[in-house]
Amino acid sequence: MTYQVLARKYRPQTFQDVVGQDSVVQTLVRALSTGRIAHAFLFTGSRGVGKTTLARILARCLTCEQGPTGTPCGTCRMCTSIQQGQAVDVVEIDGASNNGVEQVRDLQEMARYLPQMARSKIFIIDEVHMLSSGAFNALLKTLEEPPPHLKFIFATTEPHKIPVTILSRCQRYDFRRIPSVTMVQRLKAVLTTEFPGRAQVIDDDGLQIIARAAEGGMRDALSLADQVLSFAGAVDDAVINSVQVTEALGLIDRRTIAAAVDAVLVGDARAALTIIEGAFLRGFDLKQLLSLVAEELRHISVSQSCGTIAGFADLADDDVSRIDARAKGSDPRDALRLLGMALDGIDVVARAEDARLALELVFLKMCRRAPIGDALLISEALVRLERLSKGQPVPPLIQRTPTSTTALGIAVQAFARIEPPMVVPSPTIRSADSAAAPAIGVSPAPATTTTTLPIAPPLAVNADGEDEPLIAHPSLPPSPSPDADDDERSASFEVPVAPAPIEPVAAVPDDEDDDVDPLAGFELPGVDPRWRAFVQALQKARAGTFRLGRLKSVANDVVEVCFATGHAVDEATRMAVEPEVLARLEKSFGKRLKLSVLREDAGAVSVHDAEEALRRELQAQLETHAKAHPVVQKALSLFGGEVRAVRRV
Repeated sequence: MTYQVLARKYRPQTFQDVVGQDSVVQTLVRALSTGRIAHAFLFTGSRGVGKTTLARILARCLTCEQGPTGTPCGTCRMCTSIQQGQAVDVVEIDGASNNGVEQVRDLQEMARYLPQMARSKIFIIDEVHMLSSGAFNALLKTLEEPPPHLKFIFATTEPHKIPVTILSRCQRYDFRRIPSVTMVQRLKAVLTTEFPGRAQVIDDDGLQIIARAAEGGMRDALSLADQVLSFAGAVDDAVINSVQVTEALGLIDRRTIAAAVDAVLVGDARAALTIIEGAFLRGFDLKQLLSLVAEELRHISVSQSCGTIAGFADLADDDVSRIDARAKGSDPRDALRLLGMALDGIDVVARAEDARLALELVFLKMCRRAPIGDALLISEALVRLERLSKGQPVPPLIQRTPTSTTALGIAVQAFARIEPPMVVPSPTIRSADSAAAPAIGVSPAPATTTTTLPIAPPLAVNADGEDEPLIAHPSLPPSPSPDADDDERSASFEVPVAPAPIEPVAAVPDDEDDDVDPLAGFELPGVDPRWRAFVQALQKARAGTFRLGRLKSVANDVVEVCFATGHAVDEATRMAVEPEVLARLEKSFGKRLKLSVLREDAGAVSVHDAEEALRRELQAQLETHAKAHPVVQKALSLFGGEVRAVRRV
């Protein structure tokens, strides 16, 4: 006799046989008993949870000679014909292969005729989301106003692909994933029926592995159990254990996953790489290995947040106890960081040509991660360094016990060694109002001034989520109380500070208008101030041309300007006779003048060349001052970085 697999042999035939879908079964039974039967049903859910099975049971309930009833007899002509797949009034259609408009038209043609044997004609369309848009549109009218004898039962795993116009015409029933406990009980009942006289065929741990691998589908669980029985054999009285189940299904056992999680939690790179080596040699899917590690880390994080993983994952009692115990022994922030690293690595391992190499890299990064306290302190130290460099107040710190090898210890030692900023000479750059024409350079250092600058090392975050100082600065006096007078507070700590290396008249914010000249407060060496004032007074388009001109002479009521290119000469000649240009020229030079444009290289320095030279000089002085600043030097020493760019803010 031909062997029939367990999933088909033990397929439920009545509502009482269905497991894990109590809410759906209860609703359908009450609808049948009260006569409130819809003309269209939509069963949705993942694979193997009983959608098609319940559709067939519902068809039997509607067509049973003793019905409609929630308990079909199973012996009448309609019940037996549906069970054998021979009922002409119950049409089961595969939506994946009959998804066109023509197939829907054939269905509508069949729907016109009354049922031959049953009281209702029932159409069961499996995977209904595979129908085309045209097929759905053709089905709308029939589905909205079907004849009294017509019933539709749709089943799908992807309800989001079904048009809303179809969904609104159906009663929707969502099927849940079947819990592992329920599947284990059902598997035990099936195995007891299949092997009478034997107390146990597969041990409890093995059944748990099968249930987890089925991912909530009872059909998958029965198919996997069939595979295990074929692999391990069930001819003798030996009980199939979890090791045999794992080997039969080619799964990664929970002990391997637990060992991998323990390895990354404690940073044991050797153990982690050994696990990868074993999984690779046994032919396991390395992406699945990392996914299971991420799932275990998720369980740990949930347990740390909620106190236990029970109720938030479908796990056995032993697994719940194991995860809760591991969660109590690890840092919640560290577990969350590891979970994020594992999730980021899943896609990398899936797309990598060498999955083993990619997985080893992910595990090594997880094992060699910086301590969570050091990572937080580095972030806090960066914030405090920024405040310190801007002269902003930094809160005082309390005493802790850092070590010299952690970021906290290094930061404390670095802050303890910070000396008062040294005096940096300021360049003498006179404004346009000065009488003497300057040469850009560095003048002798001015007198040192003092300013109050509170300094303190990094903050931490306490259990209440508030900023909490880490350690008192070893070289600073205690901070004055809020009740202290102004003199007492200002005398708390004085640091000699050098004046700024450059002193422009006004700093120009980044969002200012582009027409504002950032060098307006500085004198341009070699440029006549009157010519510069004339160029600055012009509109942007005209000023762009005259900035390239070199003032040759001002004599006999004529201003002679030289340009190096013919294009600039043509543009300047055209604009030299404009009334606005002549008016600006008269205002800048104090009398009415004419503008003569020449093409030659003679003359003084152009406004453009002088400004570019001044910008380069100021930037060089700014970078020199910034790189020599002690706070910057200590930051480079603390974090091992380098200065890439210096920008004025």
